[in-house]
Amino acid sequence: MTKTSIRFTDLFRYWRDLPHQRAAMAILAEQIPIEALSRDSEWFKVWSQAGKQPASSRGNPLSVPWFSQMDSATDQAARMCFSSSCAMLASFLRPGSLLGPNGDDQYLRTVRQYGDTTDAAAQLSALASYGIQATFTQKASFATIETQIDAGIPVPCGYLHRGPVGAPTGGHWLIVCGYDYTHLIVHDPFGEADLISGATVAPVARFAYYSRKNFGRRWMVEGEGTGWAIIAQQ
Repeated sequence: MTKTSIRFTDLFRYWRDLPHQRAAMAILAEQIPIEALSRDSEWFKVWSQAGKQPASSRGNPLSVPWFSQMDSATDQAARMCFSSSCAMLASFLRPGSLLGPNGDDQYLRTVRQYGDTTDAAAQLSALASYGIQATFTQKASFATIETQIDAGIPVPCGYLHRGPVGAPTGGHWLIVCGYDYTHLIVHDPFGEADLISGATVAPVARFAYYSRKNFGRRWMVEGEGTGWAIIAQQ
């Protein structure tokens, strides 16, 4: 018989503080090693930060519109993650510049005036045409993301989304809309990724929580401060 499991975060996704849920949590607490709940544990250090959420001048997460690359009316759907992510950036920073649920198709047309959807230089030129000055870096870190979010600017990031987390492969782009102490809050235009296995587990990834631990291994694959990102100005 095959055993099935659930992600621990799903316990809280459906939490309504009902009697049967409290009873179930009491059973779970009895099964957790006591040292894991000590005041010196990493869990307690994070938990005790309740009420100390990182602040952003425009909210955290930022209210970034979401585009799915897979509903594109073009022949580029499977390979336009970079354009879809930058389109979300443009739509947020320049409201009304891209219209409708397929605004990323409009943005892609602009990109193709300058080059291929996978070309960072073409993306920067397309953003500039919307009045957004940006740079491409291969030296981003979590601190880079936090600085941008705190300034009210979402961050497109390139990472390896396929294969197991210990040996990732397959370049992909998403946009980070917010963060907390343990996770990044993202719009992933392809769908929600399982960061452990590299599988896609849901077609929609709007304000999805990606753990820093596992996203970092796929994003900063050459070590701290080696993440690919688009850094925009207001």
